[in-house]
Amino acid sequence: MTPVLDERKQRIAEQLDAEYVGVGWWGLLYRAPARRRWYRLIPASELNAEQRDGLSAWQSRPRQPDLVPVLSDDQQEDQQELAGQWFQVVSYESAAARSLAEVIAEDPVAERVSRVADVLRALPGWCEAIDPGLTVLPGEVVLDGRRPLLLPLPGWGPPSLREVFAEPERVAYLTPEAARGVADVRTPGLYALAVAARSCFETLPAGTATALMHRAACASAFADQHRDGRLPSWMRRVDQVQAVRERLRVLTGRVPEAVAGGVDPAALAAALDTAWQAMDPMAAVRSVRDAGEPRHAVALAHAALVDRPSYQLLLLAAEIARRDLREPFAALSLLERAVQTAPKRSEAAVEQLSIISGLFPEGMDLLVALFKPAFAARLETTARAAFDSLPPEQQRERAHAMARCLIGQGHLEEANTFVHRWLHEGDKLMWWQFDLMLDYVESFLLLALRRRPDSPQADNLLDTAEQMRDQTRAGLSWVRQNQTMPPSRIHRYGLRLAQLDPRLLAARNRRYGS
Repeated sequence: MTPVLDERKQRIAEQLDAEYVGVGWWGLLYRAPARRRWYRLIPASELNAEQRDGLSAWQSRPRQPDLVPVLSDDQQEDQQELAGQWFQVVSYESAAARSLAEVIAEDPVAERVSRVADVLRALPGWCEAIDPGLTVLPGEVVLDGRRPLLLPLPGWGPPSLREVFAEPERVAYLTPEAARGVADVRTPGLYALAVAARSCFETLPAGTATALMHRAACASAFADQHRDGRLPSWMRRVDQVQAVRERLRVLTGRVPEAVAGGVDPAALAAALDTAWQAMDPMAAVRSVRDAGEPRHAVALAHAALVDRPSYQLLLLAAEIARRDLREPFAALSLLERAVQTAPKRSEAAVEQLSIISGLFPEGMDLLVALFKPAFAARLETTARAAFDSLPPEQQRERAHAMARCLIGQGHLEEANTFVHRWLHEGDKLMWWQFDLMLDYVESFLLLALRRRPDSPQADNLLDTAEQMRDQTRAGLSWVRQNQTMPPSRIHRYGLRLAQLDPRLLAARNRRYGS
């Protein structure tokens, strides 16, 4: 719930030279960061002499790590008349710039959830230091880095009903039993933080204090609100998020026996942590993939990309589409979006080349004929753009993939020239680049098959193909004997070489009509 700054609160802020922050369980909260001060304004009529003495005693208490110090402020009187009303002014020393209420109202949902989890972990320490029945509202927690700090008061219990009704927002944090005037079966402080946690996902209602009291008594403060209004659409599909929302719904619901006495703040914080981790789209998609639901994972990625375009998420979705679903064209579509998202990065271009080259496996000539011309042209444009976008060192690593694309598209002369360029360093033939050597053999073979069988050009091309094949075989034999290459790679190159032998023989036999 965003703090409501009416004319009276604005006048008080001007007189205090401070900013209005929100509502506390007791009083209103303001801050003056330039003076390292936070203020709590409690109507003077709400406090008796004993309570005022208790406040004075807090000013001399030893400082505690998770509590903001209460000061006797020389710059402010303990009691002041502000906007026509007398207040007890409680001064705190802190340079913290924000409260939990502001985080819940303004920040992304993952940050909201993480901060509430931190506060739940701090709650037992606060209760031990102040009162077991302590109730904390989001405006009373200030954030100093990652650590939540409480603006403390003595353990006074709940304020008067008049004070509760003075600020309708307080009513939402009343337990249903307190709103009905019966004995509590819930822990009021934990209930208030459960409401705060639920408001990370849903919007607390507005309205008069009386109307909100009826809602609170029926445990239906969130009942007619748009339940998903504060969540990106993709998060509504994440199981961990839905699980913690259901848990919070039960904790703040109508069935007290489901929550009586058995709720641990640390356990609720851990559940929020689990949801928070799943609010990272990458983590959520990986989790669904690991659960054996790759199609659901890709659908979740698409939904998350609507709210927050992400290069890494596009790469992950493309990987799942390619590896798990065996849908290369869906992967190419995702990678095209990735290239548009981050044109200067190379990972998507490398994957595009890998996928397109995989559509034209070695030993299967000119599969491009199986594609519609427009689609084939698009594949070619994508492959060329991907290769051209790579830095030179990566182009050398991916030259084989580009050669497969050119051969598969039927650009045999270009493929032959391309492979020749990447196989040579000056006049030196890099015979150990076996992928390219085999591409070289295949390009000569396919060029020969395009000529008339009895033409001298066909003979010359086949001679060159056989010469390059023999050189490749000799190179593989050398690396095998000298153990300079992993056996698995040698085996892979040997298999491809073995596939070329009968094709070369068939091309020779064609010359003689056999």
